[in-house]
Amino acid sequence: MQPYTFLEDIAVADVAFEAYGEDLAELFANCGLATTAVMVDLKTLEEKKKRKISLLGDDLERLLFDFLCELIYLKDTASFLSKRFSVSLNKSVHKYNLRVECFGDKFDYKKHAMGNDVKAVTMHLFKIEKIKKGYKATVILDI
Repeated sequence: MQPYTFLEDIAVADVAFEAYGEDLAELFANCGLATTAVMVDLKTLEEKKKRKISLLGDDLERLLFDFLCELIYLKDTASFLSKRFSVSLNKSVHKYNLRVECFGDKFDYKKHAMGNDVKAVTMHLFKIEKIKKGYKATVILDI
């Protein structure tokens, strides 16, 4: 299964993608990968540093939204971009617990090919769907 596909003609001045995963952990990782791929050429990134993200959420869509916002926050505040994600997602009685290890590097204009500067994740058309071979997410990023 392809991890993600960029969608054309969905939004003006935005970037849209669909990401896929055989399970929810893989879906979250592939959404993170697609978001990073909008910002930088993944081939130029190395896995020199690790950052951890821990989030709680009432529902999966909000949790995915918050996770992608955290990636943008790390880019904006620490110039950190991830090229690989190790995702653990568990459900307790009323909450989802997301733990992600992000492997990447600090952005360096001399080493990395910059893409679009993602400003935010939007709620427009944002969704997670159960599909025949796992899960699919639709995401639009404001650039």
